[in-house]
Amino acid sequence: MNSTYYKIFILSVTLSFSQFITGQELVEKRSFTLKEAQNFALEHNLNIKNAILDVEHAQNVIWENTAMGLPQLNSLVAYNNNISLQTSLIPAEIFGGPPGEMIEVQFGTQHNANASISASQMIFDGPYIVGLQAAKIFRKASQQNLEKTEIDIKELIAQNYYLALLAERTYVIIDSNYKNILKTISETQKMYEKGFVEELDVDNLRVSAISLKNAMKSAERQIEVAYRMLKYQLGIDLEIDIDLTEKLEEIIMEIDINKSLIDPFSVTNHIDYGLLQTQEQLAFMNLKRQKAEYFPTLNASYLSQWSAMRNKFNFINPDENWYYSSMIGFTLNVPIFSSGNKKAKVSEKRIEYEKASNAKKLMADGLILQNQQIRSDFSTAYEKYLNEKENIKIASKVLQKTRVKVREGMASSLDFTQVNDQYLQIESNYISAMVELLNAKLRLDKAMNRL
Repeated sequence: MNSTYYKIFILSVTLSFSQFITGQELVEKRSFTLKEAQNFALEHNLNIKNAILDVEHAQNVIWENTAMGLPQLNSLVAYNNNISLQTSLIPAEIFGGPPGEMIEVQFGTQHNANASISASQMIFDGPYIVGLQAAKIFRKASQQNLEKTEIDIKELIAQNYYLALLAERTYVIIDSNYKNILKTISETQKMYEKGFVEELDVDNLRVSAISLKNAMKSAERQIEVAYRMLKYQLGIDLEIDIDLTEKLEEIIMEIDINKSLIDPFSVTNHIDYGLLQTQEQLAFMNLKRQKAEYFPTLNASYLSQWSAMRNKFNFINPDENWYYSSMIGFTLNVPIFSSGNKKAKVSEKRIEYEKASNAKKLMADGLILQNQQIRSDFSTAYEKYLNEKENIKIASKVLQKTRVKVREGMASSLDFTQVNDQYLQIESNYISAMVELLNAKLRLDKAMNRL
């Protein structure tokens, strides 16, 4: 009976461990649609994380500069031990002594202590005020950089996703063709044994089979490289297996060419234009800040101080006195003449502002031309895809007919090899056209701010 319980216990532990291992394996494999992959990268890609840190850094810089104009409060405690007081000479006649003689005297006490509280407040500072106005623009620039990084990562993930699907599709095509040619070799070998074809026909087919086998190995390596690159961009461990749940045809089926091209293009919606517009605003604020250097500055300060002088170290003795003093002050700094230094700096900032304005105008014109070219490329890629799709149907028919002719002895293996190579090339052109179309759609979506 005890033995039975022991076996049941061992079986339960084994099943639990198996479930645990299965759960671990599930964790170690991830499946992604294209959208899921892009969203995953937005959370885990290191470039995105750095861009988020840049936004946080910008917030800290803004507060750091803002705090410079807020009240500043400081406290100070100081203690001096005059081990040997300084000796001074004064005329003896001050104390009724003979003229011409000097008396040695020492002033002060051995132990001195001071405690103070000071406060300062900026009342008016032109560059500081302009800096506060520029803070919002600076924050906007950091957020736009994050947005641009997110757009670039989405584009990069999509490109690598397509590349991985392309590598897989290439392998499937070669593998299918390899299996078919092996079947053709078997059939041709039987015909050779019966004397219907020459040995050269079999050898030609075997050469093609060897080439396809090598191509399959190369395709396998391309799949591995493509997946590792995608995992690298996703920000996922390279050892974790991932599965892409969408296929090239499925993604293409979602494309509505008319809807993709119908939306009007707006330069102001493009992130690159927005960044240059923000840089222009920052350049203008820099010019404004430099001009504010001509303005006077006004600061206020306040000081409360307690001092004690002792010949003995007894500062906590309540019978001894601490002497209090206080002060309030204002500092007005009025720039008068800087030998042209400020004027030169203003001119430099004006030049930078004009360059930023010119860069924005160039960007606007360039984006309009780029958008027209991208739309044209997208239409061309779509037409090419349709043509290649039709070609693949025709090539498939030709290949099947040629295979039948070889089987019936009406065509040579050389004819079949040529047709097969042509079919593989058309298949390659077809999947390349699919990826080209998807990348063209990707560029169009990015230009139209649809990513």
